[in-house]
Amino acid sequence: MNSTDPSILLPEGLRIGYKTRFQKANPEIVLATTEFPIQLGNGRHLLLARNGRGKTTLLKTIAGIIPSLTGKISCRGLVQFVDEDLRFDGELKPRQIFSALFKNGQRAFAMEMAERIELDVDKPYGRLSKGNRQKVGLIVAESRTRHNGPQVLLLDEPFSGLDFAARDKVDQIWSEHGEGIVRLVCVHPDEPTLKADSAIAIREGRLEQIEVHNGTLDWLETRTSLN
Repeated sequence: MNSTDPSILLPEGLRIGYKTRFQKANPEIVLATTEFPIQLGNGRHLLLARNGRGKTTLLKTIAGIIPSLTGKISCRGLVQFVDEDLRFDGELKPRQIFSALFKNGQRAFAMEMAERIELDVDKPYGRLSKGNRQKVGLIVAESRTRHNGPQVLLLDEPFSGLDFAARDKVDQIWSEHGEGIVRLVCVHPDEPTLKADSAIAIREGRLEQIEVHNGTLDWLETRTSLN
């Protein structure tokens, strides 16, 4: 791996979870542990687990929003965490949001992506559907990656409100703009979608990396293996 390539390293013995002040006998709630180191390089990687197993906790731990219980995660690149519940001022139109956040090439990219995924940039944000609000968040995140330097993009169920046509278009954009970016994409295991370079599963309290052959994950086998 080149020293300028983006990467995420989850070390052996990493434990994610949270501390609690209400259980003195067991002050830590451990959601998942790595038995072997996991390294994610340039490309697209899926994060799979049943609800409540620690998917969002892992993303927030990688982003530095919450601390790990043990172990230190290493990231090379500018890290962005894109929350499913990301919100903007309801009176602002997407066009105004993009104009306020971006200049020149990044703004042009944002407007081009909005057109491709069929987002109405002149409708107030507060009147957009859940899927269209998610489109705004995706566009903001992708536009921020449009500059030199390695990027780490952490996406928490970005497609939960999108139809399949919009997912396919985002998938195509990711394929066109994949160099220099690690994308770790949390998706629900009952919604097979996307090709990937690898996948991480949380099952039986363990963080495990799954090999993906020719970019295609065996969704039925993977879903069955998740507890």
